[in-house]
Amino acid sequence: MILPTMMVEIAASPDRVFSFMTNPEHVKQWQPDVVESIPLTKGSVQRGTRWRVTVEEFGRRFDVETSVVDLVLNTRLVFETSAPTADVQVDYRFFEHGPNTRVELATTVKPRGFMRVFFPFVKGMIRRKVASRLDLLREVIEAAG
Repeated sequence: MILPTMMVEIAASPDRVFSFMTNPEHVKQWQPDVVESIPLTKGSVQRGTRWRVTVEEFGRRFDVETSVVDLVLNTRLVFETSAPTADVQVDYRFFEHGPNTRVELATTVKPRGFMRVFFPFVKGMIRRKVASRLDLLREVIEAAG
């Protein structure tokens, strides 16, 4: 299931936005449900980089594995996450828009198990969560100046 593309405009250059998003030290600032992120690969963030991420949402805590499946400097960043209830791919695109950056996000969710039944009912909630993370990303980067 592909969710509608979402967009946010951030008052910063694509280089700054991309650099912020690919710095693992910043993930908790714009992904508040992340409790812990442990790298499974060494080196800088690049295609193939993987993490084990502990997430807490809706009162429960679980581990997911996240990996970078595509990365084009300042242009595109694609993550895949395997969670207990779904496999998720998030595809960020970065566009220079005057002095700002327009970030477009396409999300593909492949529900598993019982989530296949419930997905039509929670799809709106997932969209709102994704939109709130984009807004938080903008707020954090713009507050840093």
